[in-house]
Amino acid sequence: MLRRRRVVLCGVLLSLTVTFFVFQVQWTRKPAAEKAAVERLQDGETLRVVHLDLKGAPPKMRVLKTLIPLIAAAGANALLLEYEDMFPFVGMLQNASARNAYSREEIHQLLVYARKSGLEVIPLVQTFGHLEYILKLPEFRHFRELSGFPQEICPSNPDVFRVLVQELIEQVMSLHPTAKWLHIGCDEVFHLAACTRCTSRYMEGRLLFTEHVVRVARFVRDRFPGITPLMWDDMLRHWLPVDLADSGLGELVEPMVWVYSEDVARQLPHYMWYMYGRVFSHVWVASAYKGAYGETALAPDLRRHSENNLAWLRIMRSTKGVQFRGMVLTGWARYDHFAVLCELLPVSVPSLLLNLLLVSHPLSSKSQVIVQWTQALSCPPAFTPNALFDSDPFQWHLGACTFLGSNLFSAVANYVTLQARVDSLYTDMTQRHGWLTMYNVRHNFSSPWRVLDALTNGQRLVRELDAFRNSTALIMLQYFDRFTVDEWLEQKVDYLTEKMVSLQRYVQTLIARDTWQRRPIS
Repeated sequence: MLRRRRVVLCGVLLSLTVTFFVFQVQWTRKPAAEKAAVERLQDGETLRVVHLDLKGAPPKMRVLKTLIPLIAAAGANALLLEYEDMFPFVGMLQNASARNAYSREEIHQLLVYARKSGLEVIPLVQTFGHLEYILKLPEFRHFRELSGFPQEICPSNPDVFRVLVQELIEQVMSLHPTAKWLHIGCDEVFHLAACTRCTSRYMEGRLLFTEHVVRVARFVRDRFPGITPLMWDDMLRHWLPVDLADSGLGELVEPMVWVYSEDVARQLPHYMWYMYGRVFSHVWVASAYKGAYGETALAPDLRRHSENNLAWLRIMRSTKGVQFRGMVLTGWARYDHFAVLCELLPVSVPSLLLNLLLVSHPLSSKSQVIVQWTQALSCPPAFTPNALFDSDPFQWHLGACTFLGSNLFSAVANYVTLQARVDSLYTDMTQRHGWLTMYNVRHNFSSPWRVLDALTNGQRLVRELDAFRNSTALIMLQYFDRFTVDEWLEQKVDYLTEKMVSLQRYVQTLIARDTWQRRPIS
């Protein structure tokens, strides 16, 4: 999601040589009043929510059936489900569904799995920005704020709310009749008051934003009594307190404050909590267990994600005058609809379980959390706490455990090594060494003897990449459909193969020559 681009990764970063468990919170010296928020979190009074971002990469239903009891055992008591194009829309919205979307029966099964594990389910429907999956289609392009950018709807177009937004909400809620909350999105609305229809109203962007969100929230409350709308807070957090108080949003929605950096407090205005506490009856917060530190990331950085979650615990402990309703651990599959895949869900299970245990047992010692974590991951007896105190933030050796996704975790670990070898050979031969640069290739001028190693090593790596592709495809098919498998392999493996094939092609051209021109070379 584009939101991660905006996360300012500031503050002093922990040295990679320091174990990520130095974060142990020293609760014993904290006043009892400061423990109240996290005690509510531990007792379940505050919801511990796992976000499943399903867009464009749907895990197989049997995978979710196994995952849900696992996260419930680790402390989750709710799910935030973001379907996007994986929802089985019908009627005028049927083309908004991907061709490999879940069926209505599969969603029903998913809700049954959640109910059996005691998890509340909160559906998420974007209703302002991040509507690329709909606005990209020709039949909906006239709803865009700007014709060239399919992110946001135009809030001044009367048909947008009546024809599109209401229908989106109606269809999703029809499959979630027992939901208590509906997340209406509304984050990262980058283009406001930009189209001619909006500018002709002479309203500033904040007022246009408020008008639309109020309309959506009132519709949800009127149409589905007992349902509370939730929304991302980033469009609100820099408002003046008087503007937020006058907006009417305090009576309609509960905001969800998201920050994914290690220093949460630095990312938020100092007055924000006071403002939110005065305006909203309840506030939610959102950390991340994946999808926050790189659009093409392969696996979650355990150190950074754990620091982010612990920073949120400190915020919840120290903030006065705010009633925290829930803490959401977000796990983005893509940065937005058009982005490539980031960390795969099975590869992210260690991060998900670690951070769930941290927020579910905030008063536990670090040794207790480590023991619980390795047990949840079904690690062998050799995995003592000391075995985890190394400088690897991804903890690739966890592939020796037998958790859900461990075989794919191991495959990705192997990919990291393979990728490093390919990139090293390609960079060495085309940039560091002096016989296979683009200059040599363009002018077909080099020493055959000097470039033969690149041919031999490149051929070996191509064979290894082919073998890796075949074996990893079989592993991935245990978790995803063939479309997702093909996409990931094309993004990660095929481009490495192409680099090696192009290197071989350069070498074969260069060694085919046995006479060369005099300098200067034309």
